Amino acid sequence: MEKKAVIIDHLTFTYAGASKPSLRDISFEIKEGEFVAILGRTGAGKSSLLRVISGAIPHFYKGELKGEVRIDGLEPKSVSLSELAKHVGYVCEDPEIHIVSFTVEEDIAFGPINLNLPEHEVRRRIDFALEATKLKGLERRNPYHLSGGEKQSLAIAGVLALLPKIMALDEPTAMLDPLGKKRIYSIVKELNEKYHKTIIMAGQEVEMIFEFIPRVLVLAEGEVIYDGSPRELVEERQILKRAGLRCPPVTELAWRLREAGKWDEPLPLTLREAHQQILNKIAHKAKLTKTIISKSAGLTSKHRQIVIKVRNLYHVYPDGTRALNGVSIDIGRGEFVAIIGENGSGKTTLAMHIAGLLKPTNPDAEVNVCGIDVTRAPMREIVKRVSYVFQNPDIQLFSRSVYEELSYGPRNLDIPKQEIDERVRNVLRMLELEQYANMWPRELDRGKRLRVALGSLLTMNPEILIVDEPTTGQDWEESRYLMNVLSNLNKRGLTVLFITHDMDLVAEFAHRVVVLHQGRIVADGPPSEVFYDPETLRKTDIEPPQIIRLAMELQRQGVPQEILTVHELYNYLAEVLS
Repeated sequence: MEKKAVIIDHLTFTYAGASKPSLRDISFEIKEGEFVAILGRTGAGKSSLLRVISGAIPHFYKGELKGEVRIDGLEPKSVSLSELAKHVGYVCEDPEIHIVSFTVEEDIAFGPINLNLPEHEVRRRIDFALEATKLKGLERRNPYHLSGGEKQSLAIAGVLALLPKIMALDEPTAMLDPLGKKRIYSIVKELNEKYHKTIIMAGQEVEMIFEFIPRVLVLAEGEVIYDGSPRELVEERQILKRAGLRCPPVTELAWRLREAGKWDEPLPLTLREAHQQILNKIAHKAKLTKTIISKSAGLTSKHRQIVIKVRNLYHVYPDGTRALNGVSIDIGRGEFVAIIGENGSGKTTLAMHIAGLLKPTNPDAEVNVCGIDVTRAPMREIVKRVSYVFQNPDIQLFSRSVYEELSYGPRNLDIPKQEIDERVRNVLRMLELEQYANMWPRELDRGKRLRVALGSLLTMNPEILIVDEPTTGQDWEESRYLMNVLSNLNKRGLTVLFITHDMDLVAEFAHRVVVLHQGRIVADGPPSEVFYDPETLRKTDIEPPQIIRLAMELQRQGVPQEILTVHELYNYLAEVLS
């Protein structure tokens, strides 16, 4: 008889002080050695469920817990967290919570040392975790000096070093670049298959989840509304809609073709499946060349007004990390620019220089924004022109209500009270936050907190807006909502720069893509050029969106290089198949 790693029976949990349960009458079992994904909107209950499985609920997060919970045969509420840690390892969504030491190596060693393992075994586990998470070479770095993605990798490494029987991972790849995400999924899959670890992972990367993970649990409003295979899930459009989930882009493409009566095969889950099925369909069709109009047309005119001018910018952090190596760039008024690159490439460092939050290491560097030298100007003058939304919105939230948060900036710029009130009301309406105006920002879910952080800057009427990883940890609907907000602001004339690892959003929304690698700009142009440049892709470990990779595979069949989105490839194939 197969042993059960997790047994959840009629589980309901309500956080202390909350008005409604976060988990409602949930029942399921996970066999030892299974690999299970947990999907759902932000706020659906994914994190709460993983906290129950890890024992963080009820030991750390207090509230009313009903029903039966058994993890590797143990009842979490009846054993200590230290005892439970020998059975289940937990990576939460905020990697900084995991940091306990002053070097990467010491941080990874913390768990094995506290298990009283012999020194050679501790060393073996450290080496394994470093290699698995691409942290080799960073052993002596201070964890707080790592990039956001590197911190996430370190959090995973700390759990990998414990080699528990069960691993509960909450958005473990949220801050990683695309190839970093794929590597972590591959490592976790290997832990599942080679070492028979039971893996329970919450995430948003559906194309990787559907390829790597055989079973998914879908949550909506604290309830399990689906438990089965990804292949069966993609046929359940109502469930996907209720849970706010998207399909992998190749699956969405096939679904649209099916709706148009041009697809009668099973829906593909992977790029390989989609490629083969499309080849079978168009093998005897004539090539068709369509012209795709680039959305960046007209934005690179020599007559544009330059609002950001950077010349010969270097930055070296106190620990010796060289983050920028002679960066020079011009950005024109009204541009919508994506800044991409692997973790640690210098994206955030460059953005923080433009916002005046960091100063150049070299005295001859030039950083001019809206006509002022931000390397010397007082911050009060800089914030009138450029605003920066941090990767973690919580570090920008400190007021007692959403309304106060949005009014704080204009108040400190001595804006008249009547105008402040008008600005706040307009931004509340724009970001659909009116019903939360009197709430404490920390009570809101992450997506709403990010909207509040964004709104607190928009009320200052900046000329330039920089947003660092606006969709990290967000579900697809919230991600698209935020990007549409930024797109609409850009159409009104605001210059927008956004840092992201989500290449699908870059392809759909950005007019221009700036690629950093080892502190240097190695590519700069429209998405149709950058994503189809094999040299840039090889050098920077950037993986284009799935739909572009499919278009690349189909170029011999006449698919044009300009295709960037599902909609564009659908239009092309619909015409070919007609």
